[in-house]
Amino acid sequence: MWDILAANPAANLWGVVCVALGATWPLYKTRRGVLWAQAAVHVAFSLHFYLLGAFTGSLMNALGLGQALAAIPLGKKPGFKIIYLLTLPVIAAGAVLTWQGLPSVFSSLALAMFSLARYQTNIMAMRVLMLLGILGWTVHDILVLSIPGLAADAISFVTSLWMIRREMKFARLGEAGSEAVAKPEK
Repeated sequence: MWDILAANPAANLWGVVCVALGATWPLYKTRRGVLWAQAAVHVAFSLHFYLLGAFTGSLMNALGLGQALAAIPLGKKPGFKIIYLLTLPVIAAGAVLTWQGLPSVFSSLALAMFSLARYQTNIMAMRVLMLLGILGWTVHDILVLSIPGLAADAISFVTSLWMIRREMKFARLGEAGSEAVAKPEK
């Protein structure tokens, strides 16, 4: 592991920022907060992967930044969906133009899953789909030997599961609370 980190110190020092940002985005409670946090993550990982020479991963993160920002208004401005959907062919073209074999496949699949997730206006649906995207990034990070990427993936996967569990718990409590209001005690 230390050999991998020492092989590219600039990329891996920047990777520390990636881990910090990647660990926190699932903790935001609102869709908007998650998307703004992911925008910051995409900036950091775009630079990290560029420094590693993983150019498709770098470009997918740069395009993911634009897509995360384009997804923010979807919940309040449904007419904005066409602008969001126009990011999809650009992502596909970016993968083709920077093709590096299997790393390109998995970074593209990861961003495709995040694309589907970001299109959701329901935070729970978005979080569940993002779990699949994290798995795609994990395979990519193994292939390009990104230890910071793997660390961020592991932490964001666990925190995502925790937030899903938390939201499910609050939803059940909300349902129980609404039943108690609907059925007053005698």
